Amino acid sequence: MYSFSRKSFLALLLFCAGIKSKIRYFYFSESETKTVAAFSEVVLPITEPGMPNLEEANVMRRLDEELYFVSEEIQEDFHSAVMVLEYIPLLYGHFSFFSNLTLVKRENLLSTLAETDSDILRAVVGNLKLLVCLVYYGHKSTWNSISYPGPFANPPEKWSEARIHYQNLVKGNGV
Repeated sequence: MYSFSRKSFLALLLFCAGIKSKIRYFYFSESETKTVAAFSEVVLPITEPGMPNLEEANVMRRLDEELYFVSEEIQEDFHSAVMVLEYIPLLYGHFSFFSNLTLVKRENLLSTLAETDSDILRAVVGNLKLLVCLVYYGHKSTWNSISYPGPFANPPEKWSEARIHYQNLVKGNGV
């Protein structure tokens, strides 16, 4: 059995916390990240030639950033929508959560949900899709692939105070 001094244990803990902070999200939980990424893989054209993947288009980080600064009511609605999406396969004969389904099963389930009589389920899928698509197509990496030349006169990007604050949190510079 190994024994650690208190100083060694704290150093190891800080090291592990530093590794975790590189991939930490401020709004999403780990399970929500997995669910939203699985959903994004279905609704976005990331497998098409020339289209960026989720990491290249910075989808999860931008979603996390945007949802971190909205009101608590909107945050709770989004948490609820992601939870409904994660558990809905159980009501449609799948013995797995959404994030654990294969890509084909996720596509089939979303097609089924698009034709459901439930306004709530259609709203969940539609609103999640809208937000994911806005973030994806708003990233410069997608513009050439969709023949979008960029904003008129191509002004330099100006970040809001909220975006600057979020980037400082990601880098560990702010509280």
